[in-house]
Amino acid sequence: MADYLLGSIEDFPEGKGRAFRAGGRTIAVFRTSGRLYALANRCIHKGASLCDGEIGENGTIVRCPWHNWPFDLATGEHKLDRSEKVRTYRVRLDGGQVIVTA
Repeated sequence: MADYLLGSIEDFPEGKGRAFRAGGRTIAVFRTSGRLYALANRCIHKGASLCDGEIGENGTIVRCPWHNWPFDLATGEHKLDRSEKVRTYRVRLDGGQVIVTA
């Protein structure tokens, strides 16, 4: 695992997701309700980019933009079938800079 500097917190609009390359991975980073979340950017159903999904349920889930599958931003679990899951990553703020560990 390595740390990747993604940019300033100002580059992350509230209630939106953005995709970043971190090593060989593409990670979706979301800023919602004052928190940062990072998860694999591919929906496990058909591969849609989760960074394009809508944030819902008071900022706790992202919905796949293709088929509306809901994933918990903190755990990556599918809200209707907890056996289905996308990978999550550690993301933190350090001096105004967003860093993800992947």
